[in-house]
Amino acid sequence: MTDRIWIVLLLVYGSAVYAVSDSNDIATELIQDTHFTQGFRVIAPQHGVRVVEGYLNRNKHTQSVWDLVQWHSRYTISKAEVQELDAGARRFSNEAKSITICPPGRDLSDLVLMLDSRPEFEGKFRQDGQPWPHLLVEQAIANCPSMAELKSLKFHIEARLIEAEYNMGEGNRPSSHTAQVPFVLTIQNCSNKSPGYGDFGWFIIPLYDHRYRDWPEYIAQDTADPSQKMIYTPGAKACGVKSLHDREWVTVDTDILPILLKGMDESWARGYLAGSRDLSDYRISSINLGWEVTGLAKASIQIRNLGLKAVFTDCSKHKTD
Repeated sequence: MTDRIWIVLLLVYGSAVYAVSDSNDIATELIQDTHFTQGFRVIAPQHGVRVVEGYLNRNKHTQSVWDLVQWHSRYTISKAEVQELDAGARRFSNEAKSITICPPGRDLSDLVLMLDSRPEFEGKFRQDGQPWPHLLVEQAIANCPSMAELKSLKFHIEARLIEAEYNMGEGNRPSSHTAQVPFVLTIQNCSNKSPGYGDFGWFIIPLYDHRYRDWPEYIAQDTADPSQKMIYTPGAKACGVKSLHDREWVTVDTDILPILLKGMDESWARGYLAGSRDLSDYRISSINLGWEVTGLAKASIQIRNLGLKAVFTDCSKHKTD
């Protein structure tokens, strides 16, 4: 996982906050623009610096809250021309990637991401230590209650694998080569009074990996990123994720708070997030979703109805205007 810690000036957008029926709890949707209708800021491929080099499908009436990230790509998509498709869908593409945005309720809704690593790697299998191309949508989360305040965290997504053309020839090593789609949450110490202020870890809901119908549990240091932070995924079954390999629609609708809390316990047990063990210091600071392809593959996924709904008990700190 690469560069998932954000240093940005956050603009405050309105968010849906409402009472949960038959209780005193408050629920809020943490993700802005869940149907991707407000366009994307395109981030330059050079890793380590976050430079906005253009916009795709920009809506002049609203500001984009999503970044389109293409780390380590040889082909930037920032200058791609729009292709108008049926039912209001719009596609932007180049030699190695495409992104299709479609209004909700249509055949191509809401978002299709395609990445072809073969031109990126010039048809050669990636070697150890060599970076790999990404095609991610990312968003900073500005309105998340602390992990101590959360009562539940309902994650919802509907996903379908459209294409997975994968080179299994000589040179392919499952330990190094794959095409995968994780949903990544950055949990960060956001208390400036804490000695661990700014520290973070990556917590993954595993959606698709070419190697596994049932993505297994994985806990390790991210040696591919300079931060060397911990990556934690409890595995697909623990997250209620069924296999996308059959190319049918798969719906994930589960409370992921127990998973995240278990991941934080694992982090502390292994010496990570050592500056604080106080849950009130930690919040979800960003999310991302999309392709990381280390093998030789052309792969495409469709997602719709994304949501991350927080239910919390202390509503005094989270009011609408």
